[in-house]
Amino acid sequence: MSAAELTPEQAANVRRFIIKLGKTMHEYGTPSHHLERLLIDTTNLLGLQGTFMATPTAINFAFWRHGSDQEVTHLARVEPNDIDLNRLSQTHDLAEKVIQQQISLEEGIAELHHIRHAPDPYPQWLNCIMWGLSSAGFAALCSTGFTDIIVSLFAGLLVFALILITQKYPRYQESLEPASAFFIALISSGLASLGFNVNLPVVILSGIIIFIPGLSMTLGLRELAARQLVSGTARVMDATMMMFKLFFGAVFGLALGNLLWEITPHTAVPSLSIWVNYIAVVVLTCTLLVLFKVRAKDLFWSFLAGVIAYSGTMLGNRYFGVDLGSFFGAMVVGIYANAYARINNTPSHVVLLTGVVLLVPGSKAYMELSSVVIGQEILSNSLSGAQVFLSFISIVAGLIFANAVIPPKYRQ
Repeated sequence: MSAAELTPEQAANVRRFIIKLGKTMHEYGTPSHHLERLLIDTTNLLGLQGTFMATPTAINFAFWRHGSDQEVTHLARVEPNDIDLNRLSQTHDLAEKVIQQQISLEEGIAELHHIRHAPDPYPQWLNCIMWGLSSAGFAALCSTGFTDIIVSLFAGLLVFALILITQKYPRYQESLEPASAFFIALISSGLASLGFNVNLPVVILSGIIIFIPGLSMTLGLRELAARQLVSGTARVMDATMMMFKLFFGAVFGLALGNLLWEITPHTAVPSLSIWVNYIAVVVLTCTLLVLFKVRAKDLFWSFLAGVIAYSGTMLGNRYFGVDLGSFFGAMVVGIYANAYARINNTPSHVVLLTGVVLLVPGSKAYMELSSVVIGQEILSNSLSGAQVFLSFISIVAGLIFANAVIPPKYRQ
């Protein structure tokens, strides 16, 4: 449909649809550079011209007819939400239906409202179990001992309980992350004082692992690499502040524990068999499928992305070293995700995020922060700050090279 064919009412409906589409896709985890490109292509296919600027907290919309210098602008305030790949996929499919004129713009706007208010694909009890298993799985990857794994499982369940409380009482939402780290640190230090062989830093880190902003940091650096300077900088700064909030909560909890009982800190030395790591990777990947709300038709392929990412990293570590292993893993899973998106006409992030999360060194950044501030290593083989930064850059470079091999699908 060309702009000349659009009546003023139709043009207004196109703008309404694009604005709701942009806000919905932003809310459920689409990076800024992908979102802007998608909105431009969709607007052009619906008969208008448009330009957009997305940041983590706002989207600027500008629309005009081809050949006209009269613009309609709109500024929308948006709040970043939890990643929801189910709603993201549904929104993408809806946009395709509108473009193909299978449904009208009015129906599309109504359907967007339905998607935003639809129930989650997984029940609350399953989310609770997966939250605990994610913490236990990360502790298993650290290979420090079965006691740490069990305690980390309950630490994850405690964090989920705090999430439910903040959902009921939103005024506590801002303090969720530091409060989670504080309570886990305080309770686990109490267990250590009672004689349980608990490695406190590992248990604390495992309990809050979902909050560790490694993915946000990676996406921010990826946006900076794509010249999305405002959005990328804001995302990196938000991730940095999140890291400090979590670290402060953990330090405060340990400090109070030291006042209440005697604690003997120690550095964890890997002591579990290698097969435990493989089981942990499978468990972590399965938990991410539920926590990211991956829809049923994408479950197997998202799980496969996690396996590909981890296997690619192990292969990269063998031939390129630990510093550049993440590059190979990110490139392989990026190629896989772009190919999947092209074949199934769906956003590459539907399968990509599951793999990328297993690559991002957010936990290692927390470990380095711990060693710098309090002079204590969480693991005996923790990476240095320079190695952590290189790991982040390697992931970003791997995703860039993946896009060069198999470019993301754009609407024509």
